[in-house]
Amino acid sequence: MRIAVSEGSDQILATLDAQRPQVAAHSRRVAVLAVRLATQYGLSAESIETVRLGSLLHDAGKLLVAPGILEKCGELSREEWEELAGHTEVGVELADRAGASHGACEIVLHHHERYDGQGYPDRLLSSAIPWLVRIVTVMDAFDALTSPIAHREPLSIDAARAFIARRAGAQFCPSVVSGLLSLPASMLDDCGARPRPLYVPDGFAACDVLTATEAFLPGDLARLIPGR
Repeated sequence: MRIAVSEGSDQILATLDAQRPQVAAHSRRVAVLAVRLATQYGLSAESIETVRLGSLLHDAGKLLVAPGILEKCGELSREEWEELAGHTEVGVELADRAGASHGACEIVLHHHERYDGQGYPDRLLSSAIPWLVRIVTVMDAFDALTSPIAHREPLSIDAARAFIARRAGAQFCPSVVSGLLSLPASMLDDCGARPRPLYVPDGFAACDVLTATEAFLPGDLARLIPGR
């Protein structure tokens, strides 16, 4: 499938709405959540806008991922995982062609990096991950965990925060996790009418809560790929 991007980010968002509505809904929730967290750090209006736009576009590359892979409830083959993982590099190309800022493109490219350097695509370590990217990464995970997945209920706000807190310093930036924990629940629970649209995040083989949450960790996804 070829996507012509000439009218800016609005065209990407319109295409997501039409072709990947579940991804679009997730991206909008992440934008709301990430902006709320970013404002707690006293960032400039320009930085807040970068967070908002980067969040809206962070999964744009999933336009070129086969729907069957996004919706699969089960193991991903090596080829399927490589196609899915490639959405960050595809997405940053689309965002760049659409005229997104450098900071927004960094969010699109690096939102699956891990603080311990075990993420993708570039295995950036701790402070090498841009600060705004770290904010979006945490809120991307939070929304994924608190959204319903096929065959399992979403985690509660407290359970999702606990899950993320246990991974501070490994998957997530400790300072951003502290910010998430400091937000009142009311700022985390009203960014979309419930029930939320079904959204299948990267690599989820969701059959129950424990399996689904553990499978979310990028560093653990190798166990989902036969022969790796």
